Amino acid sequence: MKKTILDTNVFIRFLIKDNLSQYEKAKAVFKRIEEEKEKGLVSILVVNEIVWILENYYEIERENFIPPLIKIFLLKNMEMIEMSKKIIIEILKMMKKSQIDFTDYYLFFMKDRGDIFSFDRDFNKIRV
Repeated sequence: MKKTILDTNVFIRFLIKDNLSQYEKAKAVFKRIEEEKEKGLVSILVVNEIVWILENYYEIERENFIPPLIKIFLLKNMEMIEMSKKIIIEILKMMKKSQIDFTDYYLFFMKDRGDIFSFDRDFNKIRV
């Protein structure tokens, strides 16, 4: 089965629909993934960029972009490269209810690999 590594701009074009040609191409690749004709691979770096761009550049509220993003990530043939899809979905759900950023949640879920050293106080606010 063909594997496709998806870049940030594919998700942005699909979610924002500001470039019709690129939106249609993104929609087609997600359809092939949904139909299990190919496997989509997503890096944690891409997830972080998606969140940053949608919040900071497009100024979209989390509750508006996280549900459709989760829906894409839940496609059976969509895989996360560095971390389980289950944890990524959990992080996005937690983000929807807080102002804590993606990177801090990601590091929090990696704490079983070592102690987190940070000057950021958001780690004290995370409740799982």
